[in-house]
Amino acid sequence: MRRFLLLITFFIPLLSFAADEASNKSLIRMATTTTVEDSGLLEYLLPFFLKRHPYKIDLKVIGSGKALRLGRTGAVDVVWVHSPPAEKQFVEQGYGINRQTVMRNDFVLVGPIGDPGNIASASNIIDAFQVIARKKLPFVSRADDSGTNKKELSLWRQAEIDPYAADWYLESGVGMADSLLMAQEEGAYLIIDRATFEVRHDGSSKLLLEDSVNLFNPYSVIAVNPERNEGVNIEGANKLIDWLSSEEGQALIAGYSYRGKQLYFPLRHKDKQVP
Repeated sequence: MRRFLLLITFFIPLLSFAADEASNKSLIRMATTTTVEDSGLLEYLLPFFLKRHPYKIDLKVIGSGKALRLGRTGAVDVVWVHSPPAEKQFVEQGYGINRQTVMRNDFVLVGPIGDPGNIASASNIIDAFQVIARKKLPFVSRADDSGTNKKELSLWRQAEIDPYAADWYLESGVGMADSLLMAQEEGAYLIIDRATFEVRHDGSSKLLLEDSVNLFNPYSVIAVNPERNEGVNIEGANKLIDWLSSEEGQALIAGYSYRGKQLYFPLRHKDKQVP
């Protein structure tokens, strides 16, 4: 319900959904990962850009995989995602240009307050996943081809575990905030970005494990290549990317906090991208 209300009260004055506006150069069509919306970053950040630049933003909040697919078809002008291997492929195949890594946070492993698997004592996330599988502890997967889901699946591969047929492996098929709600209701473990957890958890779950080596979480914005799809507003896409990479954009990202905690950290690499 909260997401529905947010879209109505905040974004309707800023967005236009008319199909015939796709070629309107005052409209930037952006697909972005659910985590930056669930954490409140977009609601905080976009008005500053719109105050400086005379654009409207048609926003599609979906997982990173779906956002990149929209970019491949030219259905959007810019994507804001957090799935580095998929981003690299998107650019190398000629669908994206001007990829800029603008910020980072990290993923964390969360679970029920009682921590029945004693996951908090694991040495790293790979060990934690092996304990979850061995003890058959309930675990919620987004299962939606998002950046978070791709990271989670890569961790299972590193742990040399195939969880798909297991009855303890629960697939939500929804965004980050709703997956957290499901994990809290089921008393399950979950991989989640720290920002969304800080903003959305209800007190029935807690942060159990951090891993600075394996759970680094960078976010990039990428313009859709207008040579691959007609009608792409490359000027608007680049304006947004340049602003997010600017001193003002980076300072605003750094300044976003929740209950005194900074949620994102500037990570601008114009010449050297996150691999």
